[in-house]
Amino acid sequence: MKKIKMTEEKSFFKQKRDFLRNYEPFSLLSNTLLKKIVSRIQIQHYGVGKTICERGQKGNCLFIIHAGSVAETLVDSSGEEITVAVLSKGDCFGAISILTDEPYLATKKAKEDVELFVIYNDDIQELFQKNPLLSMYLARVVSMRIKVFFDFFEKEKIKIVGVIEDKFEKERKLDVINRVTRLFQTSEDINKTLLSVVKAVNKEMQADACSIYLVDRVTQDLVLEAAVGFNDKVMKNVRMRLAEGEGVTGWVVKNGEPVALEDVHTDPRVKLITEIHEERLSSLLSLPLGEKNDVIGAINIQTVDKRKYTYDDIRGLTIMANHIALAISHARLKRRIQIAEGVSSRKVSDDPGFVGKGKYIDKINAFVDSMASINEPVLIRGEDGTGKIPMSKTIHYRSKRYKGPFIVIDCRDIDSESWGNELFGYEQSSQVISTDDSNGNDLHDNLSPRKSIETGNIATHLGYIELADSGTIFLDHIDKLNQANQIKLLNYLQDGKFNRVNGNGTIFSNARIISSVSEDIPSSIEEGKFDKSLYKILSKNHYQLKAIRDQKRSIPMLTKDFLEKISRELHKDVKNVSDNAMGRLMSYDWPGNVKELENVLRRAVILAKGDVITSEQIFFGIPMGEKKWSFDFLSFDVVQRFLKSKFYPSGLQLLSSILLVITLLMLFLGHKDGQLNFINTLFWSAGIFGMYLITFVSGRFLCGICPFAAAGDSVKRFKNFNLQIPKILVSYGKYITIGLIILVFWFEGVTAIQRSSTLTAYLIILILSGAVISGLIFERRVWCRYVCPLGGLFGVYSLASITSLKANRSVCLNQCETHDCYLGTQLTEGCPMYLHPYGLENGRDCVLCMNCYKNCGHSSIKVNLQVPGSDIGNMSNRSLSESLLCLSLLGILLVEHESLLSMDSQWFQSLYSFIGINQTVLYTLIFTFVSFLPSGSIIFLDYVCNGFSFHNVKTRITDFGYAAIPLALMGHLAFYWNKLKADFWTLIEITGVYHPVRAENEVLTADKIGVMSAIELLFILAGVSGSIYIFYLLSKKTKHLLTKSTIACYLSVFAAFAFAYICIL
Repeated sequence: MKKIKMTEEKSFFKQKRDFLRNYEPFSLLSNTLLKKIVSRIQIQHYGVGKTICERGQKGNCLFIIHAGSVAETLVDSSGEEITVAVLSKGDCFGAISILTDEPYLATKKAKEDVELFVIYNDDIQELFQKNPLLSMYLARVVSMRIKVFFDFFEKEKIKIVGVIEDKFEKERKLDVINRVTRLFQTSEDINKTLLSVVKAVNKEMQADACSIYLVDRVTQDLVLEAAVGFNDKVMKNVRMRLAEGEGVTGWVVKNGEPVALEDVHTDPRVKLITEIHEERLSSLLSLPLGEKNDVIGAINIQTVDKRKYTYDDIRGLTIMANHIALAISHARLKRRIQIAEGVSSRKVSDDPGFVGKGKYIDKINAFVDSMASINEPVLIRGEDGTGKIPMSKTIHYRSKRYKGPFIVIDCRDIDSESWGNELFGYEQSSQVISTDDSNGNDLHDNLSPRKSIETGNIATHLGYIELADSGTIFLDHIDKLNQANQIKLLNYLQDGKFNRVNGNGTIFSNARIISSVSEDIPSSIEEGKFDKSLYKILSKNHYQLKAIRDQKRSIPMLTKDFLEKISRELHKDVKNVSDNAMGRLMSYDWPGNVKELENVLRRAVILAKGDVITSEQIFFGIPMGEKKWSFDFLSFDVVQRFLKSKFYPSGLQLLSSILLVITLLMLFLGHKDGQLNFINTLFWSAGIFGMYLITFVSGRFLCGICPFAAAGDSVKRFKNFNLQIPKILVSYGKYITIGLIILVFWFEGVTAIQRSSTLTAYLIILILSGAVISGLIFERRVWCRYVCPLGGLFGVYSLASITSLKANRSVCLNQCETHDCYLGTQLTEGCPMYLHPYGLENGRDCVLCMNCYKNCGHSSIKVNLQVPGSDIGNMSNRSLSESLLCLSLLGILLVEHESLLSMDSQWFQSLYSFIGINQTVLYTLIFTFVSFLPSGSIIFLDYVCNGFSFHNVKTRITDFGYAAIPLALMGHLAFYWNKLKADFWTLIEITGVYHPVRAENEVLTADKIGVMSAIELLFILAGVSGSIYIFYLLSKKTKHLLTKSTIACYLSVFAAFAFAYICIL
């Protein structure tokens, strides 16, 4: 039954999606975005004549007509209900209110029984935040709806004015309305249009002065936007303000009724007039712009002579004022749509507030509250990620500007040669044309001979300060602005106006400026890089935010609050972090500060399976280091198809498992003398050489197709307790792996395992058993990640590999919401090594299973061909124990089988005869000595050159010990190449195909010119060069630790061991 219900739900979901695909703007959207929209849809039904929403009501839904039709209606001045438009199947409405936060422009009623798809505002805003393009598509719908309204009013004007009885007066007033309204359609700049309107009305009414006041939506003050006929002092004072209800104009706006004063000098109400006025002016007619409950301002008409206005005069001019108000509202609406499109990609979520508690947060909130109550600029100091954007956002949303846009601009992205195009906009003109100025100056005569030269084809690009009108603009890193932008910004902060680049008109904006800096501004002022006057204005209200590393005590509290916030957003119930996870959070330096902490916890919550975050789910952001040359193998289609196929890695694991079974059989059933056993000889020569070579070429690729791991994965299919990783392995797994690597090398030397087929088989079975037991008990590949000595050794050497898997961090941060690469999907499991590609800075732990590549839906994964050792140079988390292992590998090569000090060498036997102690004990002592020889030599030379400082020596070895990896790896390659060269003829001889000629028990080969030996030498020279190169990369990041003697210490040790390898070979 449940299955049938789910099938029906899926079918209905598909029907809704297919329906939307047939209509704009939804037909323009991607399939993924369309699915998200459909998932938020709710169904509503309305009967014939039922009201869906009323004009003036605040909108909170987007409606899409699924069936039936809807009528949009308005009521004219006579009270008659007029149908503006009829919307049918596929049309949507409510977008204007959602995009502009304005009430509905018209009443919507069901013309017939209608079924609506409804998406509520909260869901729409969430979709806008994650998919900014959606708002742009809806803006197209809004533009079409506005055109319908304009067309409607053009048709209906004659009806509205038709109530005036006098035919000539009717035609004259209709002509005035048409001309004034047309001004708003021919200009994109509302400031210029208002000036043209007051000029036109002043001329038509044969008045001496005319002015327009509009209500500031932020402060509710009346602002003088345009005026004509006053003296120069008044004209310069445009944008003067009146308090709410102040003066005659304030009374008109507050009450929504016109006021006509025949002689302001004799009228007692003249005492209320504080708006612009001159003694020479006598009469005043102040008309409200808009209906009684929706007044947006007032227009004042004044004359020198006393003038008495009749009822018909006032009624006709009120109609004109209403049309001016309507035109202004539509112009503003158009502007709001421009703003919605312009800031859609920069708008920040309207979820204000700081997380956390305590004195520090209380101080921040107190400062925010004080800044929210004023409209002055604010300067926030602090490092990136300390919360500068959240603080500015909180100030915005706690202020009266909360309905306006909030735009974040990183000034580092503004061109250093910019003249202000980005912040202040610009105008481009392509031709010069001759036009008359009848619209603005001569409403009586369309054929006026007066001409003016204007630019045609003007393309206006709005700047961010203009787009942020009535809102807030946050200028991050304002200290990076060039001088030209600084001066323009200073002028704007002083006057509230500016000019677009290449523009002549003055633009007003009521955008508040909040800025931030992360560097020392006073020093920039002294150097002449930052304007002192601008800094003085900005820094009047300032605050210093602390870096999180300076207040680590707050990390547990911040973590708790972030977990509550993020869990609520993601609908999960993650409440705590484990002790190990908290330890990692506390020990990290947080270069990205609070923002990085939030991002780390957000990923962890997504990855968490229960209500507790473990340390394996904590992935820090990795500094990318220097950009070095790399090439992505996944750019080839054939590689993509192969890695996404079922054969990889399963098919290769099957082949390697078959090879393992054959190897074990031949080791047990073949000759017991390892030197006469074909598979044993092949394994310890070509096999080991191939492993090291593949590691250099492709990192831990062999671990990805490893038969041991395949056996562990196979066991999971039959029985698995699926336990989480023990804390001891998380904390000490690295040391266990290092210990086992050393132990395997010691065991190999002390038992001469290469001579024994049985011991080789037992060693293989021992490692296989560990993988199988781990697969039975734990989830994923705990053995491979934390214990396996082979995997650990290949992991260290893979740091010098020419191949590395990386992820596009920008894509992971900004596009990915599911983290399927780590968690897995129904088709492919998540990362078996507990890794997130986002956090990978090297290939030490990645086994190139490519599960992340198969699961990633954003094409973030790359497999790069890179400069060998690049990963070491970019490492941000180096450890002393691993660095000591790298140095130890240099010495261990000296005691490997058939090497300089191996148990079967003449040097060892001579020493054994001289000392006379047990061979195993003697070998152990020698093994221990050579293991510590490289690090000991460096410590001794450092002491001789620089004097002893335990801290400095420890730090230098931790940082520079990794430089030994290329030499150790290439030394092993050279050694096993030499062994392969020697064992090749042994293998031929074992098969019986060919018996080589021997002279004094030595095989005579054809390598007369020493080609094979030259290859060995090239390996060693490549290793020395690689180590010097890595040392150089590491030294660039730790120059304070370097001296010439330190450099000599390390390079002399590398040279000494390279010389020793050449002697051995």
